[in-house]
Amino acid sequence: MSTSIFQVANQDLKAYVATTTPMFDDADAVAREAFQVSAAICSLGMNQAANLAAFATYLGWTVEQVSALASKGVVFRNSPPPTLRTLAAADLDKQVEAYALFMVQVTRLACLQFASGDIGSARAASAIAATVTRATPVSNAQLEPLPVEAPAQPQASRTADARIVGEALDDLERLVGLEDAKREINQQVQLIRIAQMREAAGLKNPTVSRHLVFVGNPGTGKTTVARIVGRIYGALGLVADGHLVETDASGLVAGYVGQTAIKTQEQITKALGGVLFIDEAYGIIRNDFGVEAVDTLVKGMEDNRDSLVVIVAGYPANMREFIQSNPGLESRFPTTIAFTDYSGPQMLQILQRMCQSGDYTLAAGSESEVQSLLEAQTAEPDFANARTVRNLFEAAVRQHAWRLRDLEQATVEQLRTLTVEDFSGGVDPGAPPAA
Repeated sequence: MSTSIFQVANQDLKAYVATTTPMFDDADAVAREAFQVSAAICSLGMNQAANLAAFATYLGWTVEQVSALASKGVVFRNSPPPTLRTLAAADLDKQVEAYALFMVQVTRLACLQFASGDIGSARAASAIAATVTRATPVSNAQLEPLPVEAPAQPQASRTADARIVGEALDDLERLVGLEDAKREINQQVQLIRIAQMREAAGLKNPTVSRHLVFVGNPGTGKTTVARIVGRIYGALGLVADGHLVETDASGLVAGYVGQTAIKTQEQITKALGGVLFIDEAYGIIRNDFGVEAVDTLVKGMEDNRDSLVVIVAGYPANMREFIQSNPGLESRFPTTIAFTDYSGPQMLQILQRMCQSGDYTLAAGSESEVQSLLEAQTAEPDFANARTVRNLFEAAVRQHAWRLRDLEQATVEQLRTLTVEDFSGGVDPGAPPAA
């Protein structure tokens, strides 16, 4: 297919899809992917609510239906659509090229019709187009670039961003404990806000790294807080959309010379526009090819300063070893946030929230005994804070069901109430193990 495909740059999206998809064997699948991509581009914009509403009206669908489309299309930022993979596997180069040019045109039309001037949508469209073309024989010269700059946001857009930041900070505040993390994240938000005000006033800002080190034991909320940080950074415009890519040493390090750099770069590429969260990051330097992974990571952070935030996490002593392993890491991770173990009362509070979410309740007067059971778990070698609480809650739910096995008809109170025995597993000698 020639680049004449771009001669219809202002064509209506539905009309373009209807006239182009018949050239493919599975036209329905191609059309479905086109609308999934379009919905994803709308959902990843700074004005996502308005974009999705406009697209829903255009299709004659509800916003919920369009959001479901978007959830499937979002993955195409990092993974080629199924049709493209099928065509490539069958060595149908002409069809692959046609599909790539078609999908790039779809991303352009979606931006023009439903998210004009929205930098978040433009970046999402660029990411999807890049993912598609990387898997094809299409050259960059055949593709017109998507817009990379956007006009200044109107006041309504800035208000929407402030709302998203506020909601994320509220979610952070609702987490049990984590006082150090809450304080530091709020300070980061204020630093970014003031820096943006200074820039708008024509003042210079020092270069400040936004990469973070999270130190703490398992189950202390590091991944949850990383997701919140992504939402905040995306809403503040520090990154395009703030999505989180989670990995660990095994996701970065390969078993052969040269392959580690490729593997690490793949994770960096997936995280562009968002946050790369590396759990147990110290595992990287305990591998024969760890130096290659660290060097690639440092270069990726430098090359993508405006589109990538990296958060590394792990045990305190081990993370110090990791950060000190490379001067480039030390200079790029100036901020360390400590996640302390949960206390007995905090674990009880976490358990009570789990009960509430699952429509259960603790038996009256049992809180002190249940808390003691939770505190006893801290001495176990596999203690994992909130994960341990979750495991105990799920074991208690199983034990509760077993305890009621002889009842023909249970009351609502019986169906909802968890007892101390449910948590200790001491219902009767014939009961199955609780965990």
